[in-house]
Amino acid sequence: MVRAMLQLTDADVAALLEKTDVVGTVREVFLAHAAGRTVLPEESCLRWTNDEGEACRSLNMPGLVEIDGRRIAGTKVINASLGNPARGLARAGGLILLFDLTTARPVCALDAAHISAGRTAAVSVLATELLWAAPARAVAVVGAGALAEAHLELALRRWPSVRQVRLHDRVRERATDLAERLGDTHRTVAFDVTATAEQAVREADLVIPVTTTTSGYIPADWIAEGAVVVNVSLDDLTPEALSAADQVVVDDWSLVAADTTRILGRMHRAGDVLPPPRHRDPNTPAPARPAVEVTAELCDLVDGSAEGRTAATDRIIVNPFGMSLHDVAVAGRIYQEFLT
Repeated sequence: MVRAMLQLTDADVAALLEKTDVVGTVREVFLAHAAGRTVLPEESCLRWTNDEGEACRSLNMPGLVEIDGRRIAGTKVINASLGNPARGLARAGGLILLFDLTTARPVCALDAAHISAGRTAAVSVLATELLWAAPARAVAVVGAGALAEAHLELALRRWPSVRQVRLHDRVRERATDLAERLGDTHRTVAFDVTATAEQAVREADLVIPVTTTTSGYIPADWIAEGAVVVNVSLDDLTPEALSAADQVVVDDWSLVAADTTRILGRMHRAGDVLPPPRHRDPNTPAPARPAVEVTAELCDLVDGSAEGRTAATDRIIVNPFGMSLHDVAVAGRIYQEFLT
């Protein structure tokens, strides 16, 4: 008998996500990826300009991963329009579809917003914990949307060390509202809304840009010694900031190398990036002077096959392009939780 496709709403997903160890799931996916128990195709992207002159895009990101002795397959479709916030809508939204491994039929459709934000924050938190010199005390977040809130909620639950959060958003009211909401819950943390991104970033132990920019604005000299920068929105750093970093770590090199729009992918296509060690072709000469050397993928750090931080003063940049495997795995666990 073929089961009818289940549909889980945003509210369903939010409630079930509370019962899911998202950081643990993300870690297991990285281990599976390192062990070759995944299939991660390139994402496809459709871009257009709408009748209002606003940039729009649709991403389709399939993946298959084996965790808990069980394979999970599916895809995330997530669409965005830069004009949506002015309409009172979230900038991005979409669905995750899970597939039956025998029939290949979709068995569950889940609202993607909470899963996408939750797994993105989980990757950032895990990467930071793998790479920080000491537990973070001062955190800078540039951008004050849903991703900023997801990152800070997760980080502040896990890190009692945090004493200060500096927030900046081009729309100051958004940053102020977020600071007030979080301040009501996290009373041991000082929340400061800064007038500029520079004021937020300088001297922070951890920097998390979560913006919609397509132009770099964070130079190397804003980044403190020993800091970790998790470059979530991918285009906030200048090429010089990437070049000056002591280490650059990616989530998946193949996705970065295939990309034609983000800064690290563009630098790679220009011959300015040396791939992580296990992706280097011994028959291909390395660039004479690569501007950026990618030192590891996150799966290598998780499974211990690559070294993380080598000095307390290292400035480390994490470039998490975004792996659909995490969305699919988290969705799969939510689906199983619903069925039980």
